[in-house]
Amino acid sequence: MDIEQLTQRIEASPGDEQLLLARGKHHWQRRDIPACLADYDAAIALNPASPARELKAMVLSILAFHNPDMYNP
Repeated sequence: MDIEQLTQRIEASPGDEQLLLARGKHHWQRRDIPACLADYDAAIALNPASPARELKAMVLSILAFHNPDMYNP
């Protein structure tokens, strides 16, 4: 499924954590970090024990590690 299809399914079933996780992963692949984190946050709000908690931590860890000065001396 692509982001548009997932969005339609989320609108029809707003409480489906798995759909939010799937769309968050698609946003990550497209490098749309704010949308990715928003979907993970929404999944965590639905289920505090969601795998989205670990995925969000990984995204934030990657963002914290990124150092543009290392690539642009």
